[in-house]
Order: sequence, then C-alpha cells, then structure tokens
Amino acid sequence: MVKYPRHARDRRLERNISHDDVMYCLKHYHTSYPDRSDNMIYRADLPDGRHIKVVVKAKTSDPKVIITVADY
Repeated sequence: MVKYPRHARDRRLERNISHDDVMYCLKHYHTSYPDRSDNMIYRADLPDGRHIKVVVKAKTSDPKVIITVADY
C-alpha cells in the first residue's frame, strides 16, 4: 500500500504516471539507492518502454509514503 501526499499526487498526474506504474516500479525496480536524506529512490523500465523513478520517504513501510515520481 502507498500514500500520495499532494506533491506526489500532483507530479504523478502531471507526468502521466499511473498508480499501476508506481506499483510496478516498486515491485520490479532494477536500481535502488538512498538519497542524501535516506529516502529510497527506485528506478524501473515499464513494459511500455518508459523509464520512471519513485522516491519513497525514509523510514516508512506500511503505507509507503511517496515523495515524488518522475521519468528519468
């Protein structure tokens, strides 16, 4: 389960990244690494050929709090 604060929800809609895309990235990422604040960044290649990243707030598990989503 994930939670989208306003910023993450707005970026997801603005960038045409669906909830299913976010879930796919979190389950099928090929790269993950922490940023300077220990938030986790997950990168995945979607089945439609797009490449996205999802940033998850540090120290959240259920629900995971999404900070932002973007193409990369």
